[in-house]
Amino acid sequence: MAVSSYIDAFSVYLRTGDVSRMNDFCINVEDLKRMSVYRNGFYKGCIDALAANFPMCEKSIGSDNFKNIARLYVDHYPPEKGTLVGYGLNFPDFVEDFIAELEKQPEELKLSSTLVDLALLDYAWLLSLMSADATQALTAEKVTWLMNEGCDFTQSVVQLNASVGLLRVSVGTLDEWIGLKTNSNEVAQQEISISESALSDKSSFSDLVMFWRVHGSVQVRALSAPEWAVMHALHGKGGVLEEAFDAALMLDPNFDVSDFFSACIQNEILETDMARSES
Repeated sequence: MAVSSYIDAFSVYLRTGDVSRMNDFCINVEDLKRMSVYRNGFYKGCIDALAANFPMCEKSIGSDNFKNIARLYVDHYPPEKGTLVGYGLNFPDFVEDFIAELEKQPEELKLSSTLVDLALLDYAWLLSLMSADATQALTAEKVTWLMNEGCDFTQSVVQLNASVGLLRVSVGTLDEWIGLKTNSNEVAQQEISISESALSDKSSFSDLVMFWRVHGSVQVRALSAPEWAVMHALHGKGGVLEEAFDAALMLDPNFDVSDFFSACIQNEILETDMARSES
């Protein structure tokens, strides 16, 4: 019998608990019973990976509640790769759907919608950590060299390095996430309370968040609207540096381009192909 048939049957068992397709591969009923060890191990591995990848989500709702949600996620989105590194791509969307279903059942546990944003922040941090190293960072030395060569570096095509992640979350959620991560929940809750009392319509506002990795450590900060405009213009395939800063200055004519550019250089956030910059 083909090995692929066994693998398919075993995969179905791990995902669903249905042992019927394993009858052809097991000698007796006792063998089928012992298979539960593998299924329990499969779920434990997946749930542990989700807990590791979404630690602030787990901390916010407690281990038991998180495990219940994670187990359901595994049922809907079993791993498709031979590794659990990065497992949970669809977890934020799944949590959003899960919360929506809970709201239809008044007797069930109520979860805050901010849990979705916490999941987004957790996964953005993880992606930044796992991203490829910068290979063409725009450094102060490179800028000086371009200027000495008579090149206008503001016309360089610049992009964000692979570790940079940009996302919008509900206002105050970044404070909550940082509070959970640093075990300073009281401070985070106070800041959230102030924000909520000051803003009557939260749907019109959001935290503009940037993650990036420098010297092996993932960093995070909230961006102002002009800063977001610069980062958004350079996201993906990148853009001309001057045009990115023009986008910020349209929002705030007093935006300090020099200070922000220096911060980007110091944090190795920008990359450029020097061959293209020279031409």
